[in-house]
Amino acid sequence: MRRIKLLLNRNLFIFFFICLCTFFVTGCKDGDNSHSYTSSLIGMNGYSQEEQLIVQASHQVCFVGNSVSFAVTCRNNAGSLLKDVEVLFNSDNGGTFSDSSVRTNDLGTVGVTFTPSNAGTTKISIAANGINKDITLQVYPSNEVTKPCYIYVSSDSVKMAKTLTVQVFVCNSSGTGIKDAEVNIQCDYGTIASPKGNTDEFGWYSTVYTAPDEVGVDVITAMSQGSTSSVNVSVQ
Repeated sequence: MRRIKLLLNRNLFIFFFICLCTFFVTGCKDGDNSHSYTSSLIGMNGYSQEEQLIVQASHQVCFVGNSVSFAVTCRNNAGSLLKDVEVLFNSDNGGTFSDSSVRTNDLGTVGVTFTPSNAGTTKISIAANGINKDITLQVYPSNEVTKPCYIYVSSDSVKMAKTLTVQVFVCNSSGTGIKDAEVNIQCDYGTIASPKGNTDEFGWYSTVYTAPDEVGVDVITAMSQGSTSSVNVSVQ
């Protein structure tokens, strides 16, 4: 009888020991899976607000009565261009916009001109997709003839074989956009989707640039109304 009890106790001990080991191994395995899942999320960084709303001004020193052109590009957190997003413009020192409320086109961009009416420091506020950005202009009372052709890109850097939006603004001597002005665009290494075209009713022309398959600096040049304008793009 005593021998039977000893055998039963030993079998119970072995049973509980196996259960304990199984629980320990399973727990470690579950912990490893959780750790692996967490690690897979590391480095998933979206676009910052600075990158989601890009605003470029043709110049930040200007004169009363002469226009400044603004090019705006909207993206979401993943970096995709946003179509049909409302972009609002406001000035804290008077002046007029070609349109103070516009919506982005298929390339996620809009072009607006601002004509200051008062000398002094002028803050231009731009709001789109829940993001706000300000650009400060220094406006002088005297007058000066503006440059008739300006070129903008949605970013000054791009990955190899990736694309950027290119915008060209053509204006008269007072800074007002010229409709149906012929625009020619070229670059040293990449490709331009539509290198030749005409401006819209506000004096803007948009197309897409594709970077080459090697790193370096590419120069994109626009020509219109006897004027040229260039911008450098870093290909990474």
